[in-house]
Amino acid sequence: MGSNLWKEDTSCLECITVMTNEQLVEFAWGLADSNQDFLWIIRPDLVKGESAVLPEEFLREVEGRGLLASWCPQEKVLGHPAVVGFLTHSGWNSTLESISGGVPMMCWAFFAEQQTKCRYSCAEWGIGMEIESDVRREEVRSLIAELMEGRRVRR
Repeated sequence: MGSNLWKEDTSCLECITVMTNEQLVEFAWGLADSNQDFLWIIRPDLVKGESAVLPEEFLREVEGRGLLASWCPQEKVLGHPAVVGFLTHSGWNSTLESISGGVPMMCWAFFAEQQTKCRYSCAEWGIGMEIESDVRREEVRSLIAELMEGRRVRR
């Protein structure tokens, strides 16, 4: 029993940042082609109007070096010393948690103020790299390589 006398409306917590399944697959193959270990959080509501479906070939390709989950304590993960980079939509909480954890970002902004935070992270503060809105696996692979080598971002 809560202490609030008002009826709580939790609809504001529903996800509005979603991608197409094609974009999900492009990110997946970019990750696979990077040959890096990774943790990828794929919420059930991530793909616009459908369930997230990753190709079986992708799952076989990343077996043993990729961990897929539906949720994580993001702040704790970003504070872990093994985390080298973070793919974010540049939401306020994600940006602050990444900065606090000292983790460089790959920014894929969607709408509203996310483009502004993405621009500051990438162009002004030098702690992020922007992903084009029409994401392609080659770009994802290339940005991961740059992030891992520390070529474009300050740490």
